[in-house]
Amino acid sequence: MFVSVFFVAFLGMTVMLFFLLPVKLRPMVLLISSYAFCGFMEIRALAVLIFISFCTWAVGLKIEKLRARGSILISKIFMITVIAAYCMILCSYKYLPHFFMDSGMENQIPEGVLKQFIMPVGLSFYLFQAIGYLADVYKGKSQAESSFLLLSCHLAFFPKLVSGPIEREQDFLPQLKNLSQVKAWDRGRLSTAFTYMLWGYFMKMVVADRLAVTVGRIFDNPDGFDSFWLMAGMIFYTMQIYCDFAGYSYIAIGCAKIFGLELTQNFKAPYLTGSISDFWRRWHVSLSTWLRDYIYIPLGGNRKGTVRKCINTMIVFLICGMWHGAGINFVIWGLLHGFYSVVETVSKKMGWKVKGGQIITFFAVSLAWIFFRASSAEAGFAYIGRMFTVGVHFRQWEQMVQTLDLSQVEIGVILIGITVIWMVDNLCNRKKRHLPMLIQYRENAGRYFVFYLLIMAIFIFGMYGPGYHAEQFIYMRF
Repeated sequence: MFVSVFFVAFLGMTVMLFFLLPVKLRPMVLLISSYAFCGFMEIRALAVLIFISFCTWAVGLKIEKLRARGSILISKIFMITVIAAYCMILCSYKYLPHFFMDSGMENQIPEGVLKQFIMPVGLSFYLFQAIGYLADVYKGKSQAESSFLLLSCHLAFFPKLVSGPIEREQDFLPQLKNLSQVKAWDRGRLSTAFTYMLWGYFMKMVVADRLAVTVGRIFDNPDGFDSFWLMAGMIFYTMQIYCDFAGYSYIAIGCAKIFGLELTQNFKAPYLTGSISDFWRRWHVSLSTWLRDYIYIPLGGNRKGTVRKCINTMIVFLICGMWHGAGINFVIWGLLHGFYSVVETVSKKMGWKVKGGQIITFFAVSLAWIFFRASSAEAGFAYIGRMFTVGVHFRQWEQMVQTLDLSQVEIGVILIGITVIWMVDNLCNRKKRHLPMLIQYRENAGRYFVFYLLIMAIFIFGMYGPGYHAEQFIYMRF
């Protein structure tokens, strides 16, 4: 959706209304715009979003009233019941369509009925925000929000609606309450927002969407390629999903900054880490911290010994895999990361030191991504099996390149794009700042030069134009 003329026009209209209308109407402008954004994509999704928002608002106030009266047990039962209902809603949308298809019942169900079970846009993300909000209100970490307008805007804010970040109410609601303080012209804020969006579009349109074409051809027909190209497909997808999701996150952060709102930095150079635990502190940060705070710690975390810690870790990653998709391949992906984390925990406990941690971690993560991308668990295992056994066939090199429709220019653009991402991540990792913030502290000439390079790269090497349909952001499916 971000990669469309509609979104540019929609964002421009929202920005004009936000700054031209009286400041007291700003939360209303954002809410109405967010509902319009959701409704444009799918009217059924809008109905579900409004329903969840109203229930979360009403239940939050009820839980707080019960706690104030000293009815702690009743408030706990109330909270658990509603959260369980939310989980049932999520599981129904995520798993029922697969149940119908796997059982061969899809032909026996009217098409209109079956469509009602398609996952509404953004459901996983705002349901997790709603669950976290209710849990925090029950624990007394947050006060129940009395304004339906503000809480609804927190759940529905359009830059993060489709694929997050998963924001916490204690971080986001205070910002919504201070929207009247946001100035229409703040050169530093707007410049940073523009940089975030440019960098996000570069990652998405120049790198991720270009890689998507090659990755799709390799994964759709792994029997037609040797070990070299299967390994390349694995690495290409590793970079594709990162640039796709991080690109979305940067665009979302930039959009929010225009309105004076700060979103969570979801990615912190995750492929430069030397351990799985550090990888998850840098990859999809808002989800990993949510799983830690609302599942891992309540299960006991690491407070009840190493064995219990390992069990809790496996449970968390099992849930993480199931959240991402209904197929067994997603469960395997989650359990693989759980296994990696358990091995790391045991290694630290035994005092074992592993050399080449960054390379090992990157390869382990890349291997797990195969199951994430594969159409099924069987396809994932077949891909890995062939990747390690078929060997490299140099005589068929030209044939495989032709099958992938890769020219030398195309190969060059792909490799240069990956190199640029890698170099920027290395720089940002060393400086402990994201690229937009690094650029912000440069002289105007240097900053404008970076703008020029990114704009030219997007226009010259970006994937768009007649006959091209922008790849859907990968995490829109979850």
